[in-house]
Amino acid sequence: MAEPSDNQPDPNTKPPAPQRRRWLGIPGLRGVLVGAGEPAPPASPKPSKQGQKELTGKLAGLSLPRQVWVLALWPMLEQFLNFLVGFVDFAIAGRLPGESTSLHALDAMSVASFFIWLMWILQAAVGVGASALVSRAIGASHRGLANAGAGQALVLGIGASTFAAIAVYFAAPWISSSFGLQDQAAQMSTVYIQITALGIPLSGAMFVGGSVLRAAGDTRTPFLAMVLVNVINVIASVGLGGLSYGSADAPQTLGLGLGVAGIAWGTTIGWTVGGIVITAILLTGMSDIRVRRHRLLPHWHTMRRIIRVASPNLGYQIAFWGINFGLLLYIKELHQEGAFGAHSIAMRIKSVSFLPGYAIAVAASTLTGQYLGLGDPARARKATFLAMGFTFVLVCICGLFFFFTPDALVSLLSPDTDEHLALASPLLRLSSLVMPFLAVNLIINGALQGAGDTRNAAIINLSVLIVFRLAGAYVLAFPMGYGLMGIWIAIMIDIAVRAVAFGVYYRTGRWERAEV
Repeated sequence: MAEPSDNQPDPNTKPPAPQRRRWLGIPGLRGVLVGAGEPAPPASPKPSKQGQKELTGKLAGLSLPRQVWVLALWPMLEQFLNFLVGFVDFAIAGRLPGESTSLHALDAMSVASFFIWLMWILQAAVGVGASALVSRAIGASHRGLANAGAGQALVLGIGASTFAAIAVYFAAPWISSSFGLQDQAAQMSTVYIQITALGIPLSGAMFVGGSVLRAAGDTRTPFLAMVLVNVINVIASVGLGGLSYGSADAPQTLGLGLGVAGIAWGTTIGWTVGGIVITAILLTGMSDIRVRRHRLLPHWHTMRRIIRVASPNLGYQIAFWGINFGLLLYIKELHQEGAFGAHSIAMRIKSVSFLPGYAIAVAASTLTGQYLGLGDPARARKATFLAMGFTFVLVCICGLFFFFTPDALVSLLSPDTDEHLALASPLLRLSSLVMPFLAVNLIINGALQGAGDTRNAAIINLSVLIVFRLAGAYVLAFPMGYGLMGIWIAIMIDIAVRAVAFGVYYRTGRWERAEV
């Protein structure tokens, strides 16, 4: 069956949702928090500027600040829960029985997690392409095109994730041995990679499907799915992996004690359930997007539109992964015990500052796409600057914690390992200095993705990354002798320079003319 054209409405389009009563000034908030959410009599719409079109669906009738708030609230909570999946795994690994076991487990999972990231890259690229297409279609009220894009994105996400999972599964022994991990750590790393690879295909459905729902304005459903994933992950990882507690003289272990293998199974089970839930929501039409079975058959025109936007982002993400792989090789050459673990711990804690930025970037991306689809680039620009202001405040608050309480934060992941504490705490203090630049990077990246301008975003990112992160880290770490700290100095310089470059490019307005 042929897909609908851009001007052909989908016969399965749902009528607009009834307007909900305001609570604390936010439409429908009482229903979200306490389950009321009963429809109120239709309110008189506020007059708009002459000739100015308005968005439809979940964002209809809301002011621009409220649109940012509605789109960012649930992704912010979702990002926190997504962070907790990895954080819980590392926290359990840091509390496995025996100090040497914990040290080896953290180093092993640090290397393994880096290669699990490689499998997520394909999912992220497909999600970016699908989000740009779906948000434009929703803004232009082309529901059929939005549903078609969702179906093709689901197929691409699962297919690409399966390909990546198979490749990394069989490469796991080489991956573990190539980083010079000791025998116990290398074995742990291989086991963790191979088990988590089993859950990657359905995690592709979860992440790509979530991107589609967010692009349509439904940010609550992916959040609820992530709640379920986290509950399952915590229960399964603790129950299967084991958790050491009690005094040093009388240690106790909770769970089956499978160690790193149990932690990996907990993560895999959580991803699998999350993927099944998101796929079921899309197939049954429980949200504004519905993927009927014929949408899952390859439709090359729609698929090419997704790939056209996704390809530059995919190239950038793979190159970005490769650059950070180079940093790991630098760390290997330092021949410093605990350096892998300290680097990964500091990165994982620093990623807390990304959570509000990524969430609000979802709002910037969705609003940019929808307003460009509506033919209103001026409000797309206003939405981006408003999102940037919110992000600036939140990431700077995170930076204050990194600067003043780094030891306490590192101890959450590695309470009994002095090597990690001594190495990771100074890295967190350093990262606190670039929080304002991080806000600019996150939001403008999100806005350019929503516009479909992934090519120019990739050019800016890669040119700065190669010069300042990859080459700069080598110079600072080895010829100048700063070691691990030198690598992190280069990372911070890279973040600051990219922020300036993105700011200059965004002001040119070329992103407004990107084709999706």
